[in-house]
Amino acid sequence: MDSNKEPYILIIDDNPMNLLIASKTLENIGYKTYTAESGITGFELMEKEIPSLILLDIMMPEIDGYEVCRKIKEKEKWQEIPVIFLTSMGDTENLVEGFRAGGVDYITKPFKAEELLIRVKNHLELAASRKKIVEMNRTRDNLYSIIAHDIRSPLSGILQTIDAIEQGYFDPCSENFKEIIHHLRTRTFDTNKLLNSLLNWTTTQGQVIEMKYKTTNIRGLIDDCIQLLDPIAVNKSISISTDIPQDETAWCDEVSILTVFRNIISNAIKFTANNGTISISSKQNSDMLELSIKDNGVGMSDKAIQMIFEKDEHYSTSGTDNEQGTGLGLIMVKDFVKKNRGKLTVNSTFGIGTTFTIFLPKTI
Repeated sequence: MDSNKEPYILIIDDNPMNLLIASKTLENIGYKTYTAESGITGFELMEKEIPSLILLDIMMPEIDGYEVCRKIKEKEKWQEIPVIFLTSMGDTENLVEGFRAGGVDYITKPFKAEELLIRVKNHLELAASRKKIVEMNRTRDNLYSIIAHDIRSPLSGILQTIDAIEQGYFDPCSENFKEIIHHLRTRTFDTNKLLNSLLNWTTTQGQVIEMKYKTTNIRGLIDDCIQLLDPIAVNKSISISTDIPQDETAWCDEVSILTVFRNIISNAIKFTANNGTISISSKQNSDMLELSIKDNGVGMSDKAIQMIFEKDEHYSTSGTDNEQGTGLGLIMVKDFVKKNRGKLTVNSTFGIGTTFTIFLPKTI
């Protein structure tokens, strides 16, 4: 069910007069309805468009209402549809059977128009509230995944440097050591700044991710990402080149697009072998900024591209140095680019490399 669509109510009853009365009652106050005189016809209508709510008669030939309800609840795409039974039987045994089948309520025939409208309204609101809670939980989980994903790489670089110091690879009295400590402090400060930024962002999101669009310096965001991820690239002897004007801008939400850049560059490092290269460039494309991030890494298989960009499925594999990931990064990247009114494309050849191209609007 899509909460942004007009509520659509499916009425299944083998009595044409009941169908007419129920549909007209609901249509008179603005609901869209479809009617079916059997469960089979109801299933056919549901395959074409998923209803927001179903009014279902119990006593029908061929397949009774209980069995129709059970079959509805067996399909994942239909499981969340509230089913209200229409029944002329008021005894407890039959009502319990209806609830066991998956119904949420019942209306005794002949029904009163006021009762029908109130029950339909209440269950549509309950279904919408439940969907909103599920979306809030999914958003929360994604935001937490963003924090874990984006903090892991810079924190790994900091730990590697600390391990090297502890194992005595650097002379504490040398100028080189002072420079290493300075860089370590800078990376720790930047990582802490990133964490605070992400935490502040997540706590202000509320029920949905709210984008704060503004004219954003894209070169500055790319430079921040490279600085944060540079220790990981250096550890693999990967060079990162940038061909973006200093004043290059786009109209976008800074934090989410920064997350997009970090994820793509981090993945480029992860899937590029030692001594590899990553190049980042931009060009104008009509009223859009076109930004490309290209690596000569292992590339992506057709299966991986299909799972992530067509099916929205999690797909995770180890990097060239056995780096591990959650598989959530690119799904979030695609979602964030879309929320910024942009477009994301990928061109990848397995064994040769990958190019991600991000299109972002230049102005409102």
